[in-house]
Amino acid sequence: MKRKLTLLLLSLNALLAGATIHGEFSLSESDSILSKAREQYPKYVAFLPSNKLDSILEYKGTDVTPITFQVNKVDLEENEQLKNIVSVINKLRKDEHFGIGYIWIAGSASPEGPIDGNKRLGKSRAEALADYLKRETHLEDVDIRIENIWEDWASLSLLLSKQDFPNKEKVIQIIANEEKWDQRKLKIKRIDKRKTWNLLLHEMFPKLRNARMVIVCSVKESPVLSDTSVSLSSEEIAVEAPPISSPDIELPTITTMAEDRFFALKTNGLYLGALIANIGFEVELWRKWSLDVPVWYSPYDYTPTRKIRLLATQPELRFWPKKAGKGHFFGLHTHIVGFNVAINDNGRYQDPNHALWGAGFSYGYTFHLDKSQKWSLEFNLGAGFAEYDYDVYRNWANGPKFNSGSDFYWGITRAGISIAYKFYKPRTK
Repeated sequence: MKRKLTLLLLSLNALLAGATIHGEFSLSESDSILSKAREQYPKYVAFLPSNKLDSILEYKGTDVTPITFQVNKVDLEENEQLKNIVSVINKLRKDEHFGIGYIWIAGSASPEGPIDGNKRLGKSRAEALADYLKRETHLEDVDIRIENIWEDWASLSLLLSKQDFPNKEKVIQIIANEEKWDQRKLKIKRIDKRKTWNLLLHEMFPKLRNARMVIVCSVKESPVLSDTSVSLSSEEIAVEAPPISSPDIELPTITTMAEDRFFALKTNGLYLGALIANIGFEVELWRKWSLDVPVWYSPYDYTPTRKIRLLATQPELRFWPKKAGKGHFFGLHTHIVGFNVAINDNGRYQDPNHALWGAGFSYGYTFHLDKSQKWSLEFNLGAGFAEYDYDVYRNWANGPKFNSGSDFYWGITRAGISIAYKFYKPRTK
């Protein structure tokens, strides 16, 4: 009777856990496999019971491996640490004893800087590590779970508690008692006129700029008692997993994701090729909108009878389908041009104090040239109309005016191959 009751309890436990049991498997065998696995794999691989894979509380004490980033950066540079992680994942996927449940990744930022900017950094750093692992190991989105820790105050308190650091008790107390993150920063800065804050900035904060991860695994076959064996159907039993628990970090409710906005300085290579000096700027207005303002100025002659003298500007409002400053864009521009042009012997054309004006539409594409996304290359082409008045002079020194007129033009109104350098600033609400 006791043996039958034991079998029944074990069967029910397997069903409730959503486990699939094939044949016979002993507890001592399982312990041996786990023991060997913990010797073979790094400590950031967590081996959990199959019925507790969805609880962070089960592995939050596990060593997590941090992938650190430069301040205000989200780009991963491949190194030996990342290569080793990829190797471990590939090894686990081939291991006959274990299955990868999922990989938990959390991104964080150090507390200096605006909270909204750090929110963006935490999310982007977690996504950067996730994208790298998916690319290198062919994992799917379903295999990875992402958390955004934002400013990692919890880890800062833990680090301070484990080492000697000036005023650490005051800092830990402020973190524990002050709920508002911006007020925490102000109070820490006021401890000793920013001395403690600056020391944190150089010694502690770099460790918090990271994406951390845990590889959560389970034994492929569930163990039973050594003197008892059960055999269940090989058909998998689907049980809805409980929602993933949140880590032990207090996060405010969020509704929107803050991002950096950019400001760019640029020059158009096509006009430089025509020896027309030009400079422009572009500023992000909203997430998918920007304003581009180029200026051309060429007050010189190529030769006594050849010149393209311009003073012009062509503001353009741009819409970016994905994100301002990246990929494809569509623009609406207007132009104002003062001109004095002689490109042949027929005459020199000059505006009679009435600048050319017009408008048009354009299409373009921009991509970054470096990982930091500071340098970018832009191609664009636009068409529209221009209305202008002109006086025509004989094309020699002090040549007389011999004609005047006005005209209306339809055709290409904008073209460029431009290089730009971008500056970034966290967007304020």
